[in-house]
Amino acid sequence: MQLLEIGRQVEKRRTELQLTQAQLARMAGLSRLTINQLESGRIKDLGVAKLMTLLALLGLELNLQPHASQRGLFKATVAANVSYEGQLTQERLAEALASGAIPRGYEPHVSAILDEAPLPLVVKAVEEAATQTGVAPKRIWKHLSHWSRTLHLYRTVWQ
Repeated sequence: MQLLEIGRQVEKRRTELQLTQAQLARMAGLSRLTINQLESGRIKDLGVAKLMTLLALLGLELNLQPHASQRGLFKATVAANVSYEGQLTQERLAEALASGAIPRGYEPHVSAILDEAPLPLVVKAVEEAATQTGVAPKRIWKHLSHWSRTLHLYRTVWQ
């Protein structure tokens, strides 16, 4: 859940409780400006302790369930296909992740995903590939590590 989404829920709940931003800020030990920035989506960071105190005060919970609709394989292939000829399909990517074998000619696509795609997107693609193919995520992570070395990737998180 992003801070923007949290801010919307905080504002909704504060309004339901008929609290002003100033009242809520005092109760939570925060500044009114912090509440305002959170609700308007302009806050850059809010510490976990402060956030949890605020949510508890409002009777809200942080939902830490995996986001089911991220479509990691789809988004990864879209990102990879932007700059290269040939279309890396979701099925081909899932099979490559599961088997550890990059289809011939798709090395640049895979490199782009692993070096440039947002990490949460790669994590979701690995999860989806594991679910679709029955291969354990641990095995897929090992494939990414191997690819990182053989493709000479810039991003070192896979090693």
